[in-house]
Amino acid sequence: MNYIKLIFDLKETDEGDIISAFLGEFNPQGFEQNELKLFAFFNEDEYDDSSIKTALQPLNIQFEKVIIPHENWNAQWESNFEPIRINDELGIRANFHPPFTDCKYDIEITPKMSACETDFNGKDVFDFGCGTGVLAILASLKGAQTVIGIDNDPWSVENAKENCEKNHCQDINISIQDLTQIDNQFDIILANINLNILLETLPILKNLLRSQGQIYLSGILYSDIPTMSKCFTELGFRLVSSKQKKDWVALHIN
Repeated sequence: MNYIKLIFDLKETDEGDIISAFLGEFNPQGFEQNELKLFAFFNEDEYDDSSIKTALQPLNIQFEKVIIPHENWNAQWESNFEPIRINDELGIRANFHPPFTDCKYDIEITPKMSACETDFNGKDVFDFGCGTGVLAILASLKGAQTVIGIDNDPWSVENAKENCEKNHCQDINISIQDLTQIDNQFDIILANINLNILLETLPILKNLLRSQGQIYLSGILYSDIPTMSKCFTELGFRLVSSKQKKDWVALHIN
């Protein structure tokens, strides 16, 4: 199956958020945005050119349509995802990697979050709600300068510390700590947290983010996007890209 890529020239960055909102009802697979362009991606067999043009008429905006072959799409993100090995206990890989035959647990996932493609090299990273520490470990392995992770579950924190040690990432600082006690600033913030907590904490996360910093949010239902979008727009964030898997989405904002 091929993909459809729509390319929009933007007069201002806020225009991208408006277009994304109009396209939300047509089951987009994701968005990417820079200062001058918005890219929207659709499955070819779900794409309805006529309906989309009709929906965008009030905006009086034109777009370019490009067909992306399925194999090229896969190759692009497969090349950016590497398996994660935690000692002899755990291997985490995508379905296009061979199984870990010498690990106790071999876990297969389909990478969807933009964090897999993020440049962590030399960056200060904060993992809010770090769980077992997988994303914190990924950031460290990809060259992050410092990585701090917090969680409110004692078992998760203990487990994350063990996983960091097993994966030779002892430089990661994992702890139980209230978000308001964090006084560092970061280049990248990762947050896999439910909607209500995100709405409460996003203003705090903004204060922890350096200028030009990036936030990756996951654990959000597709139906919650309007509420989430209203919140981060009011705080001065813009949507860079989104990725959807069934009812769930991951958002990249800055």
